[in-house]
Amino acid sequence: MPKIADSARARAALEGRSAAISPEPRPSEASGRFVVQVGAFSEADLAREARARVEKLGLKTYTQVVETPAGKRIRVRLGPYAERGEAEKAAAQLKQAGLGSAVLTL
Repeated sequence: MPKIADSARARAALEGRSAAISPEPRPSEASGRFVVQVGAFSEADLAREARARVEKLGLKTYTQVVETPAGKRIRVRLGPYAERGEAEKAAAQLKQAGLGSAVLTL
């Protein structure tokens, strides 16, 4: 079901009608800071391979090392992007090349 503002959902429930309408995206959902994560790798070689594949597409990457409960991971990411649409466009380009990705809000 599409996201709906809480007030619209409540009003629809009080009026006894369906709340399945889709309002304009909230500013925080359409703009802000977004990144595209290609993956989180436990091995540096795998992270380097992923970066190389993405950069062959003409996209600039960066890495971020994080500690997780499962150990150290190297995140390979694109961005940040000011608009969600820009991040989704980059993610679509990755998908077309057979690479996985996820658009994340910072």
